[in-house]
Amino acid sequence: MLVAWQRIVFPDGKAIDAYLGKFQDASYYRGSPCFRQGGCTDAEWAAIKENQRLGSEAQKRATDALFRGLDKQHAALEADARTLQRLQASAQSATGQMQAISYANQLASQQANQLLQIRALLVAEQNAIATRNQVLADREAQQAAAGEQLRQGSYVASPVCNW
Repeated sequence: MLVAWQRIVFPDGKAIDAYLGKFQDASYYRGSPCFRQGGCTDAEWAAIKENQRLGSEAQKRATDALFRGLDKQHAALEADARTLQRLQASAQSATGQMQAISYANQLASQQANQLLQIRALLVAEQNAIATRNQVLADREAQQAAAGEQLRQGSYVASPVCNW
């Protein structure tokens, strides 16, 4: 499960710390030259744009993975229902104790498999939510730093013009 999740968010095999390092908080952006009066270099601006692009791509991959998981579950739903009906019918017609126990074990195995499928969907959903939240937090941090810079100036009255 975890390996598949890492491939969704980290297609190049980078560690989670490298991925998370792409997103910053407001204090980082406050100290960045891009959010101060002097402005930033083309390279610094390109790095910010690249992080925004990476965040957008990560959101897309996470959402795609979520929908792929839902599609697989939808396709497997009918097969799982048929298997469950077959197992229930077999368990009801069991002739001996050992046969009944065998069918009970198969039913329990089927339920365990369904729990794993639910867990996979929940992990995919959590991945999509966490990815989106990380990108939103980074964007909010940029906006907070930009807003503070905007409001930081001092008031200078315009010269009086007599028309």
